[in-house]
Amino acid sequence: MKRIGIMSDTHGYRELIDAVVEITADEELDMWLHAGDFGDDARYLQTLIDIPVYAVRGNTDREQPLEPREQLIPLEDTYIYMTHGHEVSYYNRVQELLHLGRAMGARLVVAGHTHHHGQVEQDGCTFVNPGSLALPRDLSGGTFSIVTYDNGHFSVEFCYIQELMK
Repeated sequence: MKRIGIMSDTHGYRELIDAVVEITADEELDMWLHAGDFGDDARYLQTLIDIPVYAVRGNTDREQPLEPREQLIPLEDTYIYMTHGHEVSYYNRVQELLHLGRAMGARLVVAGHTHHHGQVEQDGCTFVNPGSLALPRDLSGGTFSIVTYDNGHFSVEFCYIQELMK
């Protein structure tokens, strides 16, 4: 079993990253994914924890293009395909990202950009957008997700930062 923390669109609000690290301190996570906007935030996250952090560049990360635009991350018997998602048309966006991921052998596809959290299951592949911790556009108050991979199946839990900080 593997457990993966996922965040995106933190936009420099490091106090929220600190809060997530504190909230998840008792979780047995194997890695964190940061789906872009800001790359510096992903590097900051790595200074706080002892597990790997994988990151991709978002549309506001142009000044320091240290992160790749997309990543294919090994996970047990499959892969995770991660991109920020801003380079994909909004028309059929999720289906296009799922297609790209499946074409690379991934069964988990992660993207951010929209600041809306959500999950889609399609043809044996799971799409996750963790939403935005800092600037949500979905009235959620800010979200991140924890994905569990066990016996070939993904389960997704969305965590609402404002509720957890009370």
